[in-house]
Amino acid sequence: MDGQTHRSHFSQVTTMPENRLIRTILCPVDFSEHSRQALAYAAALTAHTKANLIVIFVEDPLLVAAAAATHNEKTLIDKGRKELRRLVERTIKPYGLPIESVALDIAVGRPHDKISWTAEQLKCDLIVMGSHGWTGANRMMLGSTTHRILRTSPLPVLAIPPVKGRVRRPTNAWPGKWALAPVDLGPRDRADALAAAVVALELGTKLLLIQVVEPVAEVPWLEFDTVRRNLQWERRALTHLTRLKDDLEWGVGGCTVEAGKPAAAIAKVASDGNVGLVVMTRRKGQGLLGPRQGSISYQVLIGARTPVLALPSDQRWLRRAIALVPKESRTRRSV
Repeated sequence: MDGQTHRSHFSQVTTMPENRLIRTILCPVDFSEHSRQALAYAAALTAHTKANLIVIFVEDPLLVAAAAATHNEKTLIDKGRKELRRLVERTIKPYGLPIESVALDIAVGRPHDKISWTAEQLKCDLIVMGSHGWTGANRMMLGSTTHRILRTSPLPVLAIPPVKGRVRRPTNAWPGKWALAPVDLGPRDRADALAAAVVALELGTKLLLIQVVEPVAEVPWLEFDTVRRNLQWERRALTHLTRLKDDLEWGVGGCTVEAGKPAAAIAKVASDGNVGLVVMTRRKGQGLLGPRQGSISYQVLIGARTPVLALPSDQRWLRRAIALVPKESRTRRSV
């Protein structure tokens, strides 16, 4: 990547201990209130985990080309860097982070490509993004970019819901008492619960497992009791979740079974004031978290107005998570 298309300053990035899931955080911004809210969550998370924080703004290439034609490209980049520094400094101050501890990056090009490239080059462990942003010619379309990152990134993505009404920044205690983890019962349920439990442990919160059972609709010409069948499925799901909770007691504090459509039911529970975060594993295929990678995560994000941490499902990331299970809790059943 040459100097004409990527202007960065990463001297603040330091080496973090290996025994952490979150060591370097990347937060893209576009100067909207939505991205400022995402930056506040990134700052709160940085303060809690002692991670490195990198903030990136992606300039529109057409705007830069127009500025270059009038010999104002450097002025445009410098102006963007000053605006970015002011935005970051004001937002991170309440979390005790000095501006000198944050790496600032100005890039030019397609937002998704530049965010992915930066995350890969700097070996980031987490991307924090707002779900909506400006759509003008000089600002990146953060909403569609976030959706694409959710579907394609190999990294965990913390997506922050859109700002509506009075803006409330996260406190230093975020995520608070509970993180909610939806589990799709099947061959991957234990791995999903384990990964979410490790994340909750690192963030200093307890995990609440949830399974959503979609009720079977009553069909007049079928001779079976749909109410009884639905109750049986809910009891079976609760029994299975309880076993998972007991196996992962070092990170899981409770479990619940809800009936309804997955995204709506998860959003309803996530809207509880004690739940500060939803942790979901995203993957391709049918089921609770399919069919399109990241799609249910995004629906929950919009419906619950609660941050959603979408975890990758690849084996390499899962091995990292398993390696951080407390040694005293490593039984064959739990890992």
